[in-house]
Amino acid sequence: MSFSSETQTLPVPAQASVLIARVARVVRQRFEQVLLPLGLSQRDVIALSYLRGHGPTPQQLLAERLRLDASSMVCLLNDLEESELVVRRRDRADRRRAIVQLSDMGERTLREVDAAVEVVEQEMLTGLDPEERSTLHRLLSRLHCGFTED
Repeated sequence: MSFSSETQTLPVPAQASVLIARVARVVRQRFEQVLLPLGLSQRDVIALSYLRGHGPTPQQLLAERLRLDASSMVCLLNDLEESELVVRRRDRADRRRAIVQLSDMGERTLREVDAAVEVVEQEMLTGLDPEERSTLHRLLSRLHCGFTED
């Protein structure tokens, strides 16, 4: 799949947010395609990636960071725990709190995800030279930091 062919058939929107939304839709579809053989959803990968980057995290904080309500968080973690990708344990300091951490299998699975995502990224950025890729990454990181808490 080539990302450049789609952009050639659509007029370029004047607003950056519309352009970002169009690109995001295409990337998300391709991302879901490469995750399918791994049995994961985009939501699964976001949760696992957060845990890889932040380490063991209280379940409530994880829900806040992922912007999920408590019941959705429980469903997500039940699925990830059943797949042996995360481990939940009680906080020794406060037995009412659950701490969630990535399992060894979760670590291995994320390495597979990284390889699959690299394929999508290479497809998406095929028309950009290394300097442009670096600039895009830097700008997206700044945007991301502007609306996240971590």
